[in-house]
Amino acid sequence: MFKEWKGKKRSAKSFSRRIIKVWIFGIAVPLLIVEALILWQFYRINHNDVDKEIENSLNMVSNNISVLMKSMNSISWLLEADGTVGKNLHLYFEEENTVKKGDLLIYLQEQIANYEVANPSIGNLTYIFLSKDRKMPEKINQSSLANGELPEEKDYLCKWKNVTFYGPHPSKSKAGSYPCLSLLRSYKIDQKRGNIYIYLESGYKYFQKLIPEGIMGMDTVFLIESENGATMYCSDENLVPLYSRTDDYLNNLTVNTHRYKAYEKTEEGGWKIHLWVPVKEYYRQIYGMALNFGFVTILAVIVCIFVSIIQWRSIYRPFTRFEKKLQLIASDNDVETKVEQMNIQEFDDSFALLEKMKKNILLLLNRVQIEEKRRSELEIKEVLGKINPHFLYNTLDTLKWYAAGKSDKEMVHFITALNRLLLYNMSKTTETTLKSELDAVNAYIVLQKLKYDIDFQVDTGKHKEILQADMPRFVLQPLVENAILHSGSNRGKIGIEVELLANGKIAILVKNDGIPINPEKIKEVLLQKNDISSNGIGLQYVVRMLENRFGDEFELKAERTEDGMNVVEIRIPFEAEEIVKKSDTFGEGASGK
Repeated sequence: MFKEWKGKKRSAKSFSRRIIKVWIFGIAVPLLIVEALILWQFYRINHNDVDKEIENSLNMVSNNISVLMKSMNSISWLLEADGTVGKNLHLYFEEENTVKKGDLLIYLQEQIANYEVANPSIGNLTYIFLSKDRKMPEKINQSSLANGELPEEKDYLCKWKNVTFYGPHPSKSKAGSYPCLSLLRSYKIDQKRGNIYIYLESGYKYFQKLIPEGIMGMDTVFLIESENGATMYCSDENLVPLYSRTDDYLNNLTVNTHRYKAYEKTEEGGWKIHLWVPVKEYYRQIYGMALNFGFVTILAVIVCIFVSIIQWRSIYRPFTRFEKKLQLIASDNDVETKVEQMNIQEFDDSFALLEKMKKNILLLLNRVQIEEKRRSELEIKEVLGKINPHFLYNTLDTLKWYAAGKSDKEMVHFITALNRLLLYNMSKTTETTLKSELDAVNAYIVLQKLKYDIDFQVDTGKHKEILQADMPRFVLQPLVENAILHSGSNRGKIGIEVELLANGKIAILVKNDGIPINPEKIKEVLLQKNDISSNGIGLQYVVRMLENRFGDEFELKAERTEDGMNVVEIRIPFEAEEIVKKSDTFGEGASGK
């Protein structure tokens, strides 16, 4: 079982997929998990921070109100205690002299004014007298801005020892209406004439400064509950009406509907201060802080992704280019291409080895090409060695036939043509000009006319300069020979046409009106290069010579035209610049002579 599993090959995976998996499971997933844990921890921290901030705000407001109430209590004690402002208050009732009473009131006014100036958080200090036979209270110090009325029972807040606090309620001041806390203390003397009270309020709009409009940008609600459970103050009276039972609205808004999150603190005297925070804004505050951190984290992730993409492109793009270059080399399309470096040590070391291996391959290819060229030249020499005796034998056979038939003076012309042809064919050089090749064909035709009734024509066209074009030796004669021997009769028309094509190539057409040729034979000759004799020594030799001289730039084809002519066409490049150079060289040599 283990051997079977071991023998199975794992499916190949691309380099890009492997890198993507490494990035996802090695970086992205752990980063997201860490971010989720951090966000959860950050949520808990934010939750505690928001609660702490709310509780600190509640404590601050509560402490400020408590400090105000203690300050009011201290001032009221000074107004009531012996040896202070109220030490001579009894004289106001005993003195019958109006002037002395006036002086006493002036003294009270001055002392009270000093206290009010020294304590801006307290105002409207008033002595109120309520006689036993009167129902309406009387204000003793007429300079006070208070109306001289006693607080209403519905405004009761709590009781501290000998003092009673009221409010918050609208001020009794003549200066304006604003919420305030008030204190009422009983004066300890002269109870036989009636009751004397010390009344004072918090300073002008001072209480409003103690209640913030919101906390941390949240629309919070502050509420003050009296010792008896009544709502004495609410920053949003549309939410909780004054003097209503606080517990009823507390249960409805926080427990039943979960609209608000409630915080409360009980102070001395049994009164309470509440702080209600809208649940939506509360969690929005928490989530907002966490989301801010999450946004920063996501931004960092995006930056990491961007950097990873840059790194990815810096690695993968050169790698793909390298792969394409290898494919070109493997397909033999671009062997000499240079492999680009990737600036990655491991890859570049491998590329250096590959570059060295490629150079060795190129050297080997050059050696193979040189050996192939040598082998081709040897084959050509071997073919030449076979062809020259072959045509010499045919020519001598013609001479033998002619000599046996008759003796004629034309033999001189025949022998001259023969010598010219033999000298041309037996030359050791493999290249000549088109003109020389045509002259050799003319000499050959002179010989063949002794045996065959041949109508031979040569048309060199308008461009005589193409006759100086280089071409392999002994290429046209085999084609003319085939045209004569395979025409099917002793009479026939044979012609050669030379023309310059629009694409810059020279077209050489060998025509005859004999038996139709097989165009497929030309294709077989081009394909079967190893076995020369299988396709006829002459035609195979033509292909060899043209290929050796022009490589892949020549064309050889055959066709039967509609007018009954066989046409074998050769197309070779026309190297005009080489002809001009030769002409210039020849001209300079002539002038030198």
